[in-house]
Amino acid sequence: MPFRNRFLSPGSARVGIVALGVLYVALAVGRAFVRLSQGTALGNVLIVTLLIAGPGLVLVYGSYWVSGAGIDDEFYPDILRWCLLGFGTMGALLVLFHLRPDGSVDDPGTGVPILTALSTAAGFGVGSYDVRAKTRRRELRQRNRELEDTQAELEETVHRLAETNTRLEESNTRLEHYRQYTDEVLDAIHDVFYVIAADGSLKRWNESLSDVTGYADAALSSMTFAGLVADDDRETVTNGIMEGVETGRTQFEAELCTSDGTRVPYEFAASTLEVRDEEPVLAGIGRDISERKARERALEESEQRYRTLAENFPNGAVVLLDDDLRHTLVEGQGFEKLDFDADDLRGERVRDVYPPEIREQMEPNYRAALDGESNSFELPLQGRTFEFRVLPLTTDDEVFGILAMSQDITERKQRERALEQRARQQRVVADLGQFALETDDLDELMREATRNVADVLDNEYCKVLDLDEEEEELLLRQGVGWRDGLVGEASVSAVEAESQAAVTLANDGPIVVEDIETDPRLSGPELLTSHDVHSGISTVIGPFDEPWGILGTHDTERRTFTDEDVTFVQSVANVLAEAIERQQYREELEELVVDLEKSNERLAESNERLEQFAYAASHDLQEPLRMVSTYLQLIERRYADELDEDGVEFLEFAVDGAERMRSMIDGLLQYSRVETQGDEFEPVDLEGVLADARDDLRMAIEESDAEITAASLPRVEGDEGQLRQVFENLLSNAIRYSGAESPRIHVAAERNGTDWIVSVTDEGIGIDPADQERIFEIFEGLPAADGYAGTGIGLAVCERIVERHDGEIWVDSQPGDETTFSFTLPPVDADGDD
Repeated sequence: MPFRNRFLSPGSARVGIVALGVLYVALAVGRAFVRLSQGTALGNVLIVTLLIAGPGLVLVYGSYWVSGAGIDDEFYPDILRWCLLGFGTMGALLVLFHLRPDGSVDDPGTGVPILTALSTAAGFGVGSYDVRAKTRRRELRQRNRELEDTQAELEETVHRLAETNTRLEESNTRLEHYRQYTDEVLDAIHDVFYVIAADGSLKRWNESLSDVTGYADAALSSMTFAGLVADDDRETVTNGIMEGVETGRTQFEAELCTSDGTRVPYEFAASTLEVRDEEPVLAGIGRDISERKARERALEESEQRYRTLAENFPNGAVVLLDDDLRHTLVEGQGFEKLDFDADDLRGERVRDVYPPEIREQMEPNYRAALDGESNSFELPLQGRTFEFRVLPLTTDDEVFGILAMSQDITERKQRERALEQRARQQRVVADLGQFALETDDLDELMREATRNVADVLDNEYCKVLDLDEEEEELLLRQGVGWRDGLVGEASVSAVEAESQAAVTLANDGPIVVEDIETDPRLSGPELLTSHDVHSGISTVIGPFDEPWGILGTHDTERRTFTDEDVTFVQSVANVLAEAIERQQYREELEELVVDLEKSNERLAESNERLEQFAYAASHDLQEPLRMVSTYLQLIERRYADELDEDGVEFLEFAVDGAERMRSMIDGLLQYSRVETQGDEFEPVDLEGVLADARDDLRMAIEESDAEITAASLPRVEGDEGQLRQVFENLLSNAIRYSGAESPRIHVAAERNGTDWIVSVTDEGIGIDPADQERIFEIFEGLPAADGYAGTGIGLAVCERIVERHDGEIWVDSQPGDETTFSFTLPPVDADGDD
């Protein structure tokens, strides 16, 4: 804990001890004034004051004494703990003593301060003794470790000396072997090896020098090095030897003359060799460069072929190099943006003109071309990027040089990086869009969005501000880079003048700031200025006229943002806006579902009460209707002979009305019982159901001479009794409304996706399209015209049964044409393909 660490630091511990001492001194002085004012004897007051203030003064003095007592300051907190332990122990004893049944502290104002002060001073003494012992123990351990380290170092030194003596003896043996081996190697190499003195006399040579010049060793021993070369090269050789003696190394070319007068071009390189007790000598190698000279001549001829093209090479350079990587031709127009030109390269070797970091990449590719391998590479050079294409130059199947063509591709690389950045931005927008579809957590989406925006744009900060229109402020809901504790707590004004947030809300497009200090539109807010923000992009989340909030990204550097960067930020803001809109829509939908469920519950309760009412009403009407029918029949039997023709007709109307009323009540009972008295759904064979319905209608079928045909019918999931009622009602209507002709009825079924569509078609009188919606309403059945009368309940019962099976029912017909009633039923699960 930070507070505890500060309290227990060495400085804080000393302050704590002083504080305890000062506390007791102040307590003693204050008590003395109180007691004297109460008339207590001066001697008693002085004694008690000394007993309390004395330990306090000891503590104050002791806090300064410990710094010079050789105590490690790391242990100062231990002294403070002892003081507190003494104080706490005495306090606990006094409490226990006071809690005894027969004991108490007579004068707490005197005894308690004296005893706790003395116990605290005693704790200081014990603590001082304890930490001095700890300090001594630590010093002893430190000294022991130093002695152990010293002893280990001595032992290691003795061991290294023994190993050094052993290696020295082995080195002497190897040196003798090496001398013999060196002589053999020097005689075996084809190059000329030589050792010459400062005056040019030959001190040592290998057999190759004798073989090349044709001179015997005895003749060579009397010759100077300059005497072995052509006359016109002797000055070059003499100057080269002088350069080697003065600088420590030399390199030159000269023609070596053989004993028969042949001149062979050689390249000589030598370095100073120190010899004990003698003057320094030059030891070097001479290499036959006849082939290289031939290649150079070929290269010079080749240069002429490339020079015209190279001089006009646009936005780059053409370079020819020999096998020593020396620039023999440098032309082109690619030096305009560099601080060197072609003249600085001509005649120079690669290693002499380029810095090490350039050579590390350039030389391996050039060497590969000398080995016959074409290659290409990109090289950054003085803030530009060049693409090199390197080709070997050959003659007689031998590589004598290389052709290197460089092209300044800085602008192309910038375009590629811009495209890569744009592609990365698009990937981030797509990923955030996908994430927005997969998650319901808006805060997690916002965190991911701010992290990605800051990462892609390489900005230090990114934020999502949530607009509170009533409070006229924006809450920092999510963000990255901000100080701990600000996200979810900090807010900025939405109306403050010259605030970037307020300016963003007031504009119908993103706000881009390259330097907030020089931008005349802005001066804040404090959230940005306190984080040293200088640049950034901010845009509204949601419609500009009804914003939800702000998405902003900022950096402490002054930066220029591209149009693609602004579009990227706006795209991320659009993703957030769509996610917020979806969440709001989802919340509204959930509220609507809850309201709908409540409405469905109320509707179900209403339907249940309506069914109960319909059942009760129809049941209660049965008895008076039965009485009316009975008395009408009794009147017909007893008084039919006494009634005139009109009376008989009126009586028949009354009986017929009573019968229709009974049929309507029965239909109403059926309608009300569809939901309440239906059977559980089970697999039902519709062919069997149709057969049962035809049996029930056998008399009507025979009287009307109806012809009923059926295709193959499926098995469905449903209530067999209710489905039979549907078939009976539809077949009964088809027979009743068949017209003058005998009824012709056809029943069929077809699969439509997951459901079966069952149809009943007749060739009757047809139905007007204007009546086709109304006929399924209760008491609104087929029109009772031309002797076709019904109760108006049958089709309503059919519709309710089909709806109980999660299906639909409809009719297709025209007056005077055939009529087809169709309805859907669910298939049996196990017979999905039935």
